[in-house]
Amino acid sequence: MEEDFYIVKKNDNLYDIANNYNTSVEILKALNKLESNIIQVDQILKLPTNEVENTTPSDYIIYTIKKGDNLYSIAKQYNITLDELISFNNQGTTLLTIGEELLIPKKTNIEDISYVVKPGDTLFNLAKRYNISVDDLKSKNNLENNLLKIGETIIIPKTKNYQTYVVKTNDTIESIANNFNTTTNDIKRINNLLTDYISVGQILLIP
Repeated sequence: MEEDFYIVKKNDNLYDIANNYNTSVEILKALNKLESNIIQVDQILKLPTNEVENTTPSDYIIYTIKKGDNLYSIAKQYNITLDELISFNNQGTTLLTIGEELLIPKKTNIEDISYVVKPGDTLFNLAKRYNISVDDLKSKNNLENNLLKIGETIIIPKTKNYQTYVVKTNDTIESIANNFNTTTNDIKRINNLLTDYISVGQILLIP
């Protein structure tokens, strides 16, 4: 993936730059490893092209490199090819640095579930909810300990006890529950939904 660059000018901000190049502030921050929205005059910013330029934050996962990671293991973990991972991140080398961030393109794959950690979540209660082991969760997400961060995205492997459903236009929790002969409360509990709101394309576990 080729990358363009932009040199920050006086009065520039990430929002305007993102708009000018048809991308998002989140993608600019991820590509440039920015921890805040602060930029400086003459700072050189990477600009996404090709695969990344038309994505939104919901199209990818930001993965932070941990000790023992390599591109092959990360690609296998997220069910993508090594070439896709290298291309998406413009990796010119297979060497990784601990703490470095990679963009993981989300595949249309209903075998696994992307789950955003919420307040009160633990590996134990997530494992219990999805009927898998804590070790399986840790292995799938390459976690070295049991600590979870709010807002972090982890991958939940699909289990035989649940089927998955991709939300379509005009779907509601109630209509889905009726179609699968279950209850709205069970669907909300399994998917950790606090409200009845669902969005098109969202993947739900169905008991």
